[in-house]
Amino acid sequence: MNTQEYRHAVDSGLRLTLREALREAKDWMRASPRAGLALLATTLMLGAGGAFAVVTPSERVEVRNIVQTVQPGVALEAQQDALSQHQFVLYRSTDSREQDTVATLLARLGVSDTSAESWLRSQDSVRSQILGHSQRLVQAEVTTDKRLQKLRVQWLETNNPYSYQQLEVRRLDNKSFESSWATGKVDVQTDASSAALSGDYFRSTNAAALPTAVAEQVLNVLEPRVDIAAKVGNNDRLDVVYERLMVDGQPLGFGRVLHANAQLQGKSYGAVWFDAGNGKAGKYYTPDGQGVSPAYMSPMPGAVVTSGFTPFRLHPVFGSVRPHTGVDYRAAIGTSVQTIADGVVSFVGTQTGYGRVVIIQHADNQSSLYAHLNSFNVSVGQKVQQGQLIAKSGNSGWSTGPHLHFEIRDNDVPQDPEHVLAERRSVGLPASQRAQFDQVVAEVQRQVTLAQSVQTASAE
Repeated sequence: MNTQEYRHAVDSGLRLTLREALREAKDWMRASPRAGLALLATTLMLGAGGAFAVVTPSERVEVRNIVQTVQPGVALEAQQDALSQHQFVLYRSTDSREQDTVATLLARLGVSDTSAESWLRSQDSVRSQILGHSQRLVQAEVTTDKRLQKLRVQWLETNNPYSYQQLEVRRLDNKSFESSWATGKVDVQTDASSAALSGDYFRSTNAAALPTAVAEQVLNVLEPRVDIAAKVGNNDRLDVVYERLMVDGQPLGFGRVLHANAQLQGKSYGAVWFDAGNGKAGKYYTPDGQGVSPAYMSPMPGAVVTSGFTPFRLHPVFGSVRPHTGVDYRAAIGTSVQTIADGVVSFVGTQTGYGRVVIIQHADNQSSLYAHLNSFNVSVGQKVQQGQLIAKSGNSGWSTGPHLHFEIRDNDVPQDPEHVLAERRSVGLPASQRAQFDQVVAEVQRQVTLAQSVQTASAE
């Protein structure tokens, strides 16, 4: 048989083989259609990217075996030794709890370290900042064998929530540690939240993930205009813009509510914080520029008046008829006393009959007097803001029992405090600040709109 005849025989055999293979493939496709389709797709993809050739017996293929030893750049034993010597560190955090002990706090952080526990217990200054406080951020660096490497505690300053303090404990060796202290300014982040109110106020705000501290502050902000908790019905709404105080990317607490608007039974109650930056303290105003808080507020909210303003009163100590130039509030010793308005402290000390006294000078020649006090929380010349704690009530001076004597004076002439407080006059925004205020209102409304759109998208 010559070469041409040989090739013809080979081609005929291949065609016969292919026909048989196609017939078998067709039968298999009918039996397993899904698997067949998958195989067909794979074949097409491979066929698109490659070419096939049939090798005839006349072509010779050279086959070679290549053997090569490959050595890793670093020996596996050395890598294993390095990994075994490396100390992995775990980062954990929690909030402090008032009932914490050193042991319970460390356990919550995943620490089992008797040396660290003993050292923390022995350091009074360290222990006093870790224990007995709630909501302080506690962070720890812990090894895989649960030993403490570093402990950091951060908290907001009481009198200035825009500053924080930090305590850090660092391990020196197996049994010894060192502590260090630092202070700093927080980063202020503005957040917005929108809550559907229905029935219970706090249950509704919790469902909307509004922090409880913010929800409580909203009640205080809008209290002069409406008692939200008592007025909440069904299908009401609350929109809030507030400050979140951050340190190193971690939330440490909450600052001021910048905007609050409650839609209650078809009526809107709003408040916007505005600080003109002119050295005076900011205040809350309605969106149309009216003061939210009255010009004067009670020095002891909720306290009962036991003796009113009158030109004729039988003096409880001397038994003679004398003017009573103020009002008396029933109060246990140590009850908080707050200033009725912004002002400057003009007197702190003792006066005949009044006992321990604080006098505050307000705008327009108005002044307020607080008497029979137990202790002072302010000093002469100090600027105070409406609602600020200035003293604790007591029983000093000519007094037959614990109470607060309170006076309001106009050009040093006593006025009836109950009448003045009942007027609930508010201070409006000056015309010169209106344009700046409108910009603030527009910005908080933009944030509220964004929060509402996010809530709607989440609901869908």
